[in-house]
Amino acid sequence: MIELNWTLYVQIVNFLLLVFVLNQVLFRPIRGALRDRQARIMGFEGDIASLTENHQQVEGTIQAELTTARKSGIEKREMIKKEGSDAESSLLERVKKEADAEWEHMEKKIKEDMAKAREALKPQAQSFALELAAKILGRAMA
Repeated sequence: MIELNWTLYVQIVNFLLLVFVLNQVLFRPIRGALRDRQARIMGFEGDIASLTENHQQVEGTIQAELTTARKSGIEKREMIKKEGSDAESSLLERVKKEADAEWEHMEKKIKEDMAKAREALKPQAQSFALELAAKILGRAMA
């Protein structure tokens, strides 16, 4: 059976003293370290949140600039295509005018040559006609 004597009180005091010393030496520093650790974790989480938000903003800015650059590139490409098309049509128009002018020149020259040939052959046409008629009829024509 348990005796209640002065050693029990010594053990109770010893226990309380041990709890007090352990609390001062061990438990409070550990709780302080845990609080500091929790505060650092919360700070890191805040940093992570701000960096994530910053990342999203930067990514949005990059996407906007990329979209703008693409639109600009498409506009420049279309402008270059239009300039090329305009240059092509003006070149084709110029070549067509030159070809038409050359065609008219050649046609005029041919008509002049034909007129000269007719003029040159006109005096001989009568004699050719008489010779041809004589060959067809088989007798001389007068």
